[in-house]
Amino acid sequence: MLVTLAVATVLATVAVPGFQSMMARNQLASDFNEILSGLNYARSEAIKRRDLVEFSVDDGGPGWSYSVSLSNEDLLRQRQAGNNRVSATERILVFDRLGRIDGGGCDAGACDIEVSRGELCRVITINNFGRSGRGNNECQE
Repeated sequence: MLVTLAVATVLATVAVPGFQSMMARNQLASDFNEILSGLNYARSEAIKRRDLVEFSVDDGGPGWSYSVSLSNEDLLRQRQAGNNRVSATERILVFDRLGRIDGGGCDAGACDIEVSRGELCRVITINNFGRSGRGNNECQE
Protein backbone atom coordinates (compact mmCIF):
# COMPACT_ATOMS: atom_id res chain seq x y z
CA MET A 1 0.00 0.00 0.00
CA LEU A 2 2.91 2.37 0.72
CA VAL A 3 4.33 1.71 -2.75
CA THR A 4 0.95 2.54 -4.32
CA LEU A 5 0.73 5.72 -2.26
CA ALA A 6 4.28 6.73 -3.28
CA VAL A 7 3.52 6.13 -6.99
CA ALA A 8 0.30 8.13 -6.70
CA THR A 9 2.18 11.01 -5.05
CA VAL A 10 4.82 11.09 -7.79
CA LEU A 11 2.15 11.01 -10.50
CA ALA A 12 0.24 13.85 -8.79
CA THR A 13 3.32 16.09 -8.57
CA VAL A 14 3.98 15.55 -12.27
CA ALA A 15 0.36 15.94 -13.41
CA VAL A 16 -0.75 19.02 -11.42
CA PRO A 17 1.47 21.63 -13.20
CA GLY A 18 0.46 20.24 -16.59
CA PHE A 19 -3.19 20.35 -15.58
CA GLN A 20 -2.92 23.95 -14.38
CA SER A 21 -1.35 25.11 -17.66
CA MET A 22 -4.04 23.23 -19.60
CA MET A 23 -6.74 24.99 -17.57
CA ALA A 24 -5.08 28.38 -18.23
CA ARG A 25 -4.94 27.71 -21.99
CA ASN A 26 -8.57 26.57 -22.01
CA GLN A 27 -9.75 29.65 -20.13
CA LEU A 28 -7.83 31.92 -22.49
CA ALA A 29 -9.34 30.15 -25.50
CA SER A 30 -12.84 30.42 -24.02
CA ASP A 31 -12.57 34.16 -23.34
CA PHE A 32 -10.91 34.76 -26.72
CA ASN A 33 -13.80 33.00 -28.47
CA GLU A 34 -16.37 34.96 -26.42
CA ILE A 35 -14.89 38.30 -27.49
CA LEU A 36 -14.58 37.12 -31.10
CA SER A 37 -18.23 36.04 -30.99
CA GLY A 38 -19.22 39.50 -29.72
CA LEU A 39 -17.35 41.19 -32.56
CA ASN A 40 -19.06 39.00 -35.14
CA TYR A 41 -22.43 39.66 -33.49
CA ALA A 42 -21.89 43.45 -33.57
CA ARG A 43 -20.95 43.37 -37.25
CA SER A 44 -23.91 41.19 -38.22
CA GLU A 45 -26.32 43.42 -36.27
CA ALA A 46 -24.95 46.51 -38.07
CA ILE A 47 -25.58 44.85 -41.43
CA LYS A 48 -28.98 43.49 -40.44
CA ARG A 49 -30.26 46.75 -38.93
CA ARG A 50 -28.53 48.98 -41.54
CA ASP A 51 -27.40 51.20 -38.67
CA LEU A 52 -24.24 52.03 -36.70
CA VAL A 53 -23.42 49.47 -34.00
CA GLU A 54 -20.75 50.02 -31.36
CA PHE A 55 -18.61 47.25 -29.89
CA SER A 56 -16.78 48.29 -26.74
CA VAL A 57 -14.23 46.22 -24.80
CA ASP A 58 -13.37 47.41 -21.30
CA ASP A 59 -10.66 45.91 -19.10
CA GLY A 60 -11.63 47.62 -15.86
CA GLY A 61 -13.10 45.90 -12.84
CA PRO A 62 -12.91 42.15 -12.41
CA GLY A 63 -11.59 41.09 -15.80
CA TRP A 64 -12.73 42.24 -19.22
CA SER A 65 -16.26 43.05 -20.34
CA TYR A 66 -17.78 44.01 -23.65
CA SER A 67 -20.99 45.62 -24.78
CA VAL A 68 -22.74 45.90 -28.13
CA SER A 69 -25.07 48.85 -28.58
CA LEU A 70 -26.91 50.74 -31.31
CA SER A 71 -26.18 54.32 -32.29
CA ASN A 72 -29.09 55.45 -30.09
CA GLU A 73 -27.33 53.72 -27.14
CA ASP A 74 -29.80 50.80 -26.89
CA LEU A 75 -27.86 47.90 -25.42
CA LEU A 76 -28.01 44.74 -27.54
CA ARG A 77 -25.58 42.46 -25.68
CA GLN A 78 -23.25 42.64 -22.72
CA ARG A 79 -20.82 40.00 -21.46
CA GLN A 80 -18.02 39.88 -18.94
CA ALA A 81 -15.26 37.52 -17.87
CA GLY A 82 -15.97 34.86 -15.31
CA ASN A 83 -12.92 35.96 -13.30
CA ASN A 84 -10.13 38.52 -13.39
CA ARG A 85 -7.33 36.33 -14.74
CA VAL A 86 -7.86 37.12 -18.43
CA SER A 87 -7.38 40.67 -19.71
CA ALA A 88 -8.16 42.28 -23.06
CA THR A 89 -7.11 45.44 -24.89
CA GLU A 90 -9.58 48.27 -24.34
CA ARG A 91 -11.06 49.26 -27.68
CA ILE A 92 -14.21 50.89 -29.09
CA LEU A 93 -15.17 49.90 -32.64
CA VAL A 94 -18.12 51.20 -34.62
CA PHE A 95 -19.49 49.12 -37.49
CA ASP A 96 -21.41 50.92 -40.24
CA ARG A 97 -24.43 49.60 -42.16
CA LEU A 98 -22.13 47.66 -44.51
CA GLY A 99 -20.30 45.99 -41.61
CA ARG A 100 -17.14 48.06 -42.09
CA ILE A 101 -15.19 49.79 -39.37
CA ASP A 102 -16.35 53.40 -39.10
CA GLY A 103 -13.33 55.13 -37.61
CA GLY A 104 -12.68 53.70 -34.17
CA GLY A 105 -9.01 54.54 -34.00
CA CYS A 106 -7.92 51.75 -36.34
CA ASP A 107 -4.73 52.11 -38.32
CA ALA A 108 -4.79 51.98 -42.10
CA GLY A 109 -4.49 48.18 -42.07
CA ALA A 110 -6.34 46.72 -39.11
CA CYS A 111 -7.14 46.83 -35.40
CA ASP A 112 -5.96 44.27 -32.89
CA ILE A 113 -7.47 43.15 -29.61
CA GLU A 114 -5.03 41.26 -27.42
CA VAL A 115 -6.50 38.70 -25.03
CA SER A 116 -3.98 37.48 -22.48
CA ARG A 117 -3.61 35.45 -19.32
CA GLY A 118 -0.17 35.78 -17.79
CA GLU A 119 2.40 34.66 -20.35
CA LEU A 120 -0.28 33.29 -22.71
CA CYS A 121 -1.63 35.63 -25.34
CA ARG A 122 -3.87 35.53 -28.43
CA VAL A 123 -4.71 38.30 -30.88
CA ILE A 124 -7.99 39.12 -32.65
CA THR A 125 -7.40 41.11 -35.83
CA ILE A 126 -10.21 43.23 -37.33
CA ASN A 127 -9.61 44.58 -40.82
CA ASN A 128 -11.18 47.78 -42.21
CA PHE A 129 -13.91 45.72 -43.86
CA GLY A 130 -14.98 44.66 -40.35
CA ARG A 131 -13.98 41.04 -40.66
CA SER A 132 -12.42 39.61 -37.55
CA GLY A 133 -10.39 36.52 -36.91
CA ARG A 134 -7.35 35.07 -35.27
CA GLY A 135 -4.28 37.19 -35.62
CA ASN A 136 -0.70 36.00 -35.49
CA ASN A 137 -1.07 34.96 -31.81
CA GLU A 138 1.93 37.07 -30.83
CA CYS A 139 1.13 39.96 -28.57
CA GLN A 140 3.17 43.14 -28.60
CA GLU A 141 5.32 43.84 -25.56
